[in-house]
Amino acid sequence: MFSKEIIDAIVAAANENGWPASALLAVVECETSGKPFEQDNHTPSLLFERHKFYSELQSHKPLKLKDAIKAGLAIPKWSRNTQYKDQGTSAGRLNVIAKARQIDEEVANRAASWGLGQTMGFNAERLHYENATAMVGELSKGIAEQIEAMVREIKTSKLDRFLKAKDFTSFARGYNGAGFKQNNYDVRMRNADAVWVRRLANGFEAKPGKTITLVYQTKLKELGYPIGRIDGDWGDLTTGATSAFQRKEGLKITGHPNDETTQHLDSVGSEQAREPAPERQTATVDDLRAAGSQTVAAADKGSLVSKILVGAGAVGGAQQTGILDQAQDMVGHAQTAKAVLDSVKDLASGLAPYWWVGVIVVGFVMWRLYGDVIKRRLEDHQAGVHLG
Repeated sequence: MFSKEIIDAIVAAANENGWPASALLAVVECETSGKPFEQDNHTPSLLFERHKFYSELQSHKPLKLKDAIKAGLAIPKWSRNTQYKDQGTSAGRLNVIAKARQIDEEVANRAASWGLGQTMGFNAERLHYENATAMVGELSKGIAEQIEAMVREIKTSKLDRFLKAKDFTSFARGYNGAGFKQNNYDVRMRNADAVWVRRLANGFEAKPGKTITLVYQTKLKELGYPIGRIDGDWGDLTTGATSAFQRKEGLKITGHPNDETTQHLDSVGSEQAREPAPERQTATVDDLRAAGSQTVAAADKGSLVSKILVGAGAVGGAQQTGILDQAQDMVGHAQTAKAVLDSVKDLASGLAPYWWVGVIVVGFVMWRLYGDVIKRRLEDHQAGVHLG
């Protein structure tokens, strides 16, 4: 979930090192999708590797390996079926690392990847940290520290030349290991780079892209904020809903995504959903008319037209000659109604003698449909899922 703050920091790091910004953003997207912290807003984004816990315990604390295996936290080889079975959520990842740390904190930290660039803990000393625990503590401080760790890893692994050339196959082989093909890291980075090239060229920093917008809209709607349709378009409704969320949570009101807002969205549960204001819950259709609802106004006009159709058809059934002119005279003050009656009159000439039956049916169906529109608009307003 890339915020402007994260994009700016990554672009700055890329520029400082002479790397394509789109390529470095693509690496982060494939590793964490731009999410720096777990749901506790403190622990750097992590992924615990059971096979690394096994090998690191063998090397550093062999007497503890048996306990790790018994707890299901250590396996001798990477296995797609068991590797991440309980790490599909942030809560799951935090639970797994907590259990591993109970066996040995330092080795557990060595066996996980951390932060925006998913820097492996066992690389800590090579990256000039005292140990893995010290590295995790540093990455807990913020985005800048996480990007610094990623930059250090790229440089010390001599992968910068591949990043600069956008040779994602060679880069992924060095950054993600020999098994990079199993997860298509090179293909995913290449595709992400192409997208980031376009996003940066179009001023992505100024307006969130479709992916982050969809995530925000979905979460905001779950929490009862009025975002309209979930369509990936960051328009006025999404801006207003974001501002309302920021106001409720005591955040800086910007109407746009940033790290603080993103972290709060991730941590807020459905039990904290926003309740619509009392005046919304008790509103009536007349209240919406008085407030100038365009939806209700349009439906009212359509409903009027449908009533005229029903009336014209009914009168026409009783007196098939001259009735359209009489009906038109009755409602001649309404320009919209007059236009409709003119159309019905033209239609009648081709459908005589029973044109009035079709007119009544069409008018009645339209009447019901416009009534349903007004009903749904009121329900949306009362539920707080629509602005205005």
